Amino acid sequence: MPSQIKVDEIKNVAGQYEIKTNTFKGQTTAGSIAVQGEGTATTNLQQGLTKAWGNLNSSSFGLRDSFNFASATDHSAGTHTVTYTTAMANTNYCVTGAGSDGRNFYVRHSQTYSTAAFKMTINERSDNSLVDADYVGFDLAGDLA
Repeated sequence: MPSQIKVDEIKNVAGQYEIKTNTFKGQTTAGSIAVQGEGTATTNLQQGLTKAWGNLNSSSFGLRDSFNFASATDHSAGTHTVTYTTAMANTNYCVTGAGSDGRNFYVRHSQTYSTAAFKMTINERSDNSLVDADYVGFDLAGDLA
Protein backbone atom coordinates (compact mmCIF):
# COMPACT_ATOMS: atom_id res chain seq x y z
CA MET A 1 0.00 0.00 0.00
CA PRO A 2 1.42 3.43 -0.90
CA SER A 3 2.11 5.95 1.83
CA GLN A 4 -0.61 8.43 2.69
CA ILE A 5 -0.54 11.88 4.23
CA LYS A 6 -3.78 13.05 5.78
CA VAL A 7 -4.14 16.68 6.86
CA ASP A 8 -6.94 19.17 7.44
CA GLU A 9 -5.04 22.25 6.18
CA ILE A 10 -1.95 22.99 4.15
CA LYS A 11 -0.29 26.40 4.42
CA ASN A 12 3.02 27.61 3.08
CA VAL A 13 5.69 29.10 5.37
CA ALA A 14 4.07 32.55 5.09
CA GLY A 15 0.79 31.09 6.40
CA GLN A 16 -1.03 31.40 3.09
CA TYR A 17 -3.28 28.81 1.47
CA GLU A 18 -1.20 28.55 -1.66
CA ILE A 19 0.01 25.32 -3.21
CA LYS A 20 2.46 25.31 -6.07
CA THR A 21 2.73 22.27 -8.30
CA ASN A 22 3.42 21.42 -11.91
CA THR A 23 1.03 18.48 -12.23
CA PHE A 24 -2.33 17.36 -10.84
CA LYS A 25 -3.64 13.89 -11.63
CA GLY A 26 -6.86 12.19 -10.67
CA GLN A 27 -6.32 9.53 -8.00
CA THR A 28 -8.92 7.00 -9.10
CA THR A 29 -9.42 8.03 -12.75
CA ALA A 30 -6.55 9.46 -14.79
CA GLY A 31 -7.41 12.85 -16.24
CA SER A 32 -10.39 13.37 -13.96
CA ILE A 33 -10.31 15.78 -11.02
CA ALA A 34 -13.57 16.89 -9.37
CA VAL A 35 -13.63 20.50 -8.18
CA GLN A 36 -16.14 21.97 -5.74
CA GLY A 37 -18.27 24.44 -7.66
CA GLU A 38 -21.06 26.72 -6.54
CA GLY A 39 -23.10 25.45 -3.60
CA THR A 40 -22.92 21.67 -3.44
CA ALA A 41 -22.25 21.19 -7.17
CA THR A 42 -18.98 19.75 -8.40
CA THR A 43 -17.45 20.03 -11.85
CA ASN A 44 -14.77 18.09 -13.65
CA LEU A 45 -11.64 20.24 -13.93
CA GLN A 46 -10.55 18.90 -17.32
CA GLN A 47 -14.04 19.09 -18.88
CA GLY A 48 -14.52 22.64 -17.58
CA LEU A 49 -11.43 24.12 -19.24
CA THR A 50 -11.33 25.98 -22.54
CA LYS A 51 -9.10 23.87 -24.80
CA ALA A 52 -8.29 26.67 -27.27
CA TRP A 53 -9.10 30.34 -27.81
CA GLY A 54 -8.11 32.93 -30.36
CA ASN A 55 -8.25 36.63 -31.17
CA LEU A 56 -8.07 37.12 -34.94
CA ASN A 57 -7.86 40.28 -37.00
CA SER A 58 -9.34 39.16 -40.29
CA SER A 59 -9.05 42.63 -41.89
CA SER A 60 -5.24 42.85 -41.82
CA PHE A 61 -5.20 39.10 -41.23
CA GLY A 62 -3.37 37.50 -38.37
CA LEU A 63 -3.85 35.95 -34.95
CA ARG A 64 -3.31 38.68 -32.36
CA ASP A 65 -3.09 36.15 -29.58
CA SER A 66 -4.19 32.58 -29.05
CA PHE A 67 -3.94 29.44 -26.99
CA ASN A 68 -3.62 26.04 -28.73
CA PHE A 69 -3.92 27.47 -32.25
CA ALA A 70 -0.89 26.90 -34.46
CA SER A 71 -1.97 28.94 -37.47
CA ALA A 72 -4.78 30.68 -39.30
CA THR A 73 -5.49 30.64 -43.04
CA ASP A 74 -7.28 33.39 -44.96
CA HIS A 75 -9.26 31.78 -47.80
CA SER A 76 -11.19 34.86 -48.91
CA ALA A 77 -13.14 37.72 -47.38
CA GLY A 78 -14.86 36.39 -44.27
CA THR A 79 -13.71 32.78 -44.70
CA HIS A 80 -10.87 31.46 -42.55
CA THR A 81 -9.52 28.24 -41.06
CA VAL A 82 -7.68 27.93 -37.75
CA THR A 83 -5.51 24.90 -37.02
CA TYR A 84 -4.95 23.50 -33.54
CA THR A 85 -1.53 22.99 -31.99
CA THR A 86 -2.83 19.96 -30.08
CA ALA A 87 -5.57 18.08 -31.89
CA MET A 88 -8.97 17.30 -30.45
CA ALA A 89 -9.76 13.69 -29.47
CA ASN A 90 -12.86 13.62 -31.69
CA THR A 91 -15.14 15.93 -33.63
CA ASN A 92 -17.72 16.25 -30.84
CA TYR A 93 -16.49 19.66 -29.66
CA CYS A 94 -18.08 23.08 -29.49
CA VAL A 95 -16.84 26.35 -31.01
CA THR A 96 -18.27 29.72 -29.98
CA GLY A 97 -17.27 33.14 -31.22
CA ALA A 98 -18.16 36.69 -32.10
CA GLY A 99 -17.17 39.29 -34.67
CA SER A 100 -16.91 43.05 -34.26
CA ASP A 101 -18.60 45.89 -36.14
CA GLY A 102 -22.04 44.28 -36.36
CA ARG A 103 -20.71 41.08 -37.91
CA ASN A 104 -22.01 37.61 -37.15
CA PHE A 105 -19.64 34.73 -36.58
CA TYR A 106 -20.41 31.26 -37.91
CA VAL A 107 -18.63 27.97 -37.84
CA ARG A 108 -19.05 26.50 -41.28
CA HIS A 109 -21.79 23.92 -41.01
CA SER A 110 -21.19 22.83 -44.60
CA GLN A 111 -17.79 21.50 -43.56
CA THR A 112 -17.42 18.50 -41.30
CA TYR A 113 -15.51 19.33 -38.13
CA SER A 114 -11.94 18.08 -38.12
CA THR A 115 -9.87 17.08 -35.09
CA ALA A 116 -7.09 19.35 -36.44
CA ALA A 117 -8.92 22.55 -37.48
CA PHE A 118 -12.22 24.35 -38.03
CA LYS A 119 -13.41 26.67 -40.75
CA MET A 120 -15.30 29.85 -39.88
CA THR A 121 -17.18 32.54 -41.74
CA ILE A 122 -17.90 36.12 -40.75
CA ASN A 123 -21.07 37.59 -42.19
CA GLU A 124 -22.47 41.11 -42.37
CA ARG A 125 -25.57 41.18 -40.22
CA SER A 126 -27.62 43.35 -42.61
CA ASP A 127 -27.27 41.32 -45.82
CA ASN A 128 -25.40 38.16 -44.72
CA SER A 129 -22.51 38.83 -47.15
CA LEU A 130 -19.05 37.48 -46.24
CA VAL A 131 -16.85 40.21 -44.75
CA ASP A 132 -13.67 40.59 -42.73
CA ALA A 133 -13.75 42.05 -39.23
CA ASP A 134 -11.13 43.81 -37.14
CA TYR A 135 -11.91 41.56 -34.19
CA VAL A 136 -12.98 37.93 -34.23
CA GLY A 137 -12.89 36.09 -30.92
CA PHE A 138 -13.50 32.37 -30.59
CA ASP A 139 -13.02 29.53 -28.14
CA LEU A 140 -13.24 25.78 -28.17
CA ALA A 141 -14.54 23.31 -25.60
CA GLY A 142 -14.17 19.53 -25.86
CA ASP A 143 -11.66 16.74 -25.32
CA LEU A 144 -8.03 17.03 -26.35
CA ALA A 145 -6.37 14.05 -28.02
